[in-house]
Amino acid sequence: MAEVSDVDAALVTASRWLDDVPGVVGVGQGEAEGAPTIDVWMTPGHDPGQLPSQLLGVPVRVRDSGGPIEPQPG
Repeated sequence: MAEVSDVDAALVTASRWLDDVPGVVGVGQGEAEGAPTIDVWMTPGHDPGQLPSQLLGVPVRVRDSGGPIEPQPG
């Protein structure tokens, strides 16, 4: 199982995908079967094949964002 420091480091690395990988609109920590995951939300139609299946030993799960993410006025 991945250590907390590995998960934190993986999240920092994965957050770069927001700028570097087309279609990535969100990155966060998730959980599958009691183990931490890196969840990556992508807009439909983009290729998740350029993302690794794991990062620093933490599994990467690609999630469908359901469509484009638009900033809301604050």
